[in-house]
Amino acid sequence: MIFENNESVGAVYPKHLLLSALLALIVFIIDLQIPLGVAGGVPYIAVILVALWSPNPRCVVGFAIVCTVLTVLGFYLSPEGGELWKVIFNRVLALFAIWITAILALKWKESEQETLSVMKETEKEKEKIYQATLHGAQHVTYNLLQGLQLVEMEIDRHPDFDLETAKMFDDMLVEAKFLMEKLSTVSQVDEDVIRSSIDPK
Repeated sequence: MIFENNESVGAVYPKHLLLSALLALIVFIIDLQIPLGVAGGVPYIAVILVALWSPNPRCVVGFAIVCTVLTVLGFYLSPEGGELWKVIFNRVLALFAIWITAILALKWKESEQETLSVMKETEKEKEKIYQATLHGAQHVTYNLLQGLQLVEMEIDRHPDFDLETAKMFDDMLVEAKFLMEKLSTVSQVDEDVIRSSIDPK
């Protein structure tokens, strides 16, 4: 749905609301200064485009309604000029442009939200795959470590075994356990994050 959004109706960026409102006021004032017959309502399209920056799609509809009201008011309050049919035609053209822009903006917003939703689902699937792969790797690694611990026990039973080599072997076991624990605590499934989690500091 177009209006499905995690943001509440009022949870929009104030600067976008302020800029849209200010722009609508400027266009309205200019519209009141020029005679009827000139398509003074068409610049309201810019208001809709600015409102599009808001994270809430309802702002686009809200400002489209505001621009519609201001366009109609401009018809009654602007200085007379031009033939009536041309004046009405220009106002209708302005309203058409406003709402076409609003509809296209909403469609774009909807498409953007769907894209974000797909990206979130993809991230979740990546995380599931990573966790499953990590679980399998941990199982294999822990089995290997258990086997190596048996080797370590045999080394301990032979006092004549090279102490330096035995220490290196112990360090390898500790490091392997440490790296597996680091990988299991990765919070973001990202190549750089995963690599940095096991890179030597």
